[in-house]
Amino acid sequence: MIYKVSYVVIGKPHLGEIVNLEAPPRVGDRVQVGGEPCEVIEVIDLIPPRENFAYLHVTCRPVQEKK
Repeated sequence: MIYKVSYVVIGKPHLGEIVNLEAPPRVGDRVQVGGEPCEVIEVIDLIPPRENFAYLHVTCRPVQEKK
């Protein structure tokens, strides 16, 4: 299954991206969006999966990396 994922980062009006993944993101995952570390806070199916594709919308929030 290929997951077409639309990422949106809260508090960042133009930061986001669309990517293809082999595994779906899950709430609590850490991801890089636009080069910025983010935490997944919501995952929504946009439409039912079709053939070998699933379409997801993911909402993230920026996180500070520990140094």
